[in-house]
Parts: sequence; C-alpha cells; structure tokens
Amino acid sequence: MNDLVLLSLIIIIFIRVVGLGISIDFLNGTRAEKFKFLTLGWLFWILGALAPIVSNLVENIYLKEFLLVLNAFLASLGTIFILWGFFKYFMTVSFKKMVSLIIIFIIIVVLFFLITDYTVVITFCALFMNLILISTYVIPPIKKKSFKKFMGRSIIWYYASVLMLSLFFPVSIIIALQGEGYGLYSADDPVLIMFNYIPIITTSILFIILLVHLEYTTSSRKQLELKDNTLTI
Repeated sequence: MNDLVLLSLIIIIFIRVVGLGISIDFLNGTRAEKFKFLTLGWLFWILGALAPIVSNLVENIYLKEFLLVLNAFLASLGTIFILWGFFKYFMTVSFKKMVSLIIIFIIIVVLFFLITDYTVVITFCALFMNLILISTYVIPPIKKKSFKKFMGRSIIWYYASVLMLSLFFPVSIIIALQGEGYGLYSADDPVLIMFNYIPIITTSILFIILLVHLEYTTSSRKQLELKDNTLTI
C-alpha cells in the first residue's frame, strides 16, 4: 500500500471518529432516532476504512481479499445509514423499506462473494454506493418544500457538501479507465491518489459541519417556537 493511501485512510478514520463522537453526543442529548442511524453509519465507515489497513498487514491471500471486500461492503452499508439519518431531518423514511434494502444488499453481496471473484463483489458495492449517493441530488428537489424549511441557513453547507461530492464521480470513472481498483490500495500514482481521497476527506469534513449547523438550527427553531407558545399562553 502506498504511503499516501495509508495517510489518507488514517485522516479519514480520524475525521469519522470525530463524526461518530458528535453523533453519539447528539444522540445522548436528544434521543432522536436519526442519530442512531448516523452513529451506525459513522461506525461502519470507520470499520470499513480500517479493513484495508489490516489487509496490508496480513499475508494470507484469502483473508486479504475478504478484508478488501469488507471495506467496500461496510463503506456502502455506512452510506445507507448516514443518508437514512440525514433524510430523517426533513422527511419520513420507511423503516421497513430501508431494512428490506439492507437485507437485499447483504444477500447479494454474500452470494456474489460465494460464486464470483472478490473484485466483482467490490465493484458491485462501489456501484451500489454511488447509486445511493446520487439520492442526495434527487430526493431534496423532490421534497423541496420540507427540505428548505428544515435546512434553513444550513443549506449552504449542504450545497458545499454535494458540490465536493460531485468530484468523486468523475474521479471514480477515471480510476476505472486507468484500470485501478476501488480505493487505489495497489496504486502508486500520487496525483490519482490525491484526486481520489481529497474529495472524500473534504466531503466528510463538510458533512460534519452540516450536521452540527443543522442541529444548531433545529434546536434554535424549537426554542423560538417554544418561546412563542409561552408568550401566547
């Protein structure tokens, strides 16, 4: 594994640990269900980023392949939970539908892992994650009224996050055309590595800022509503 890749993964893990800590703090303070999903999402993302680092330390080829599959799988699973928690800010998300989606995803991954090459499983997970991420562009316009109402001034950080995330998709295509694998764990091109990890790192930071700002906006709105109701009484 290239040193730059290792450094990028360590930075990503650190940022995600911060995100996990913030989500746990919000969960303890509000007991809101959305923070349960966000906490799980950050946790899966952290474990996913640890997997390739551990795979670089093992010699057994089968264990190494399993850890690389686990990396892509947990990244996708974490993305589902992160977006599940985020979308619950401004819309109702069907618990049954989300659980069904997760179960179907797990079944497909297990089947692919048993009957195909591990690279096929990783490719499937990467494609699945990209499709899930596209929902951040599709759902807000559909729920435009409630989205703008709940986002308030936090919408600036949302736009910043999705703008940075947009860089991830063309980079993924370039990586695929270069014949490199998911995560660039065997790559040595520093430029390609930076183009791959900088959008991920920056988007993670912006998303944490978005969540903190959004929670502050939501809390302030509730306090104002409570104050207005008190004055009315």
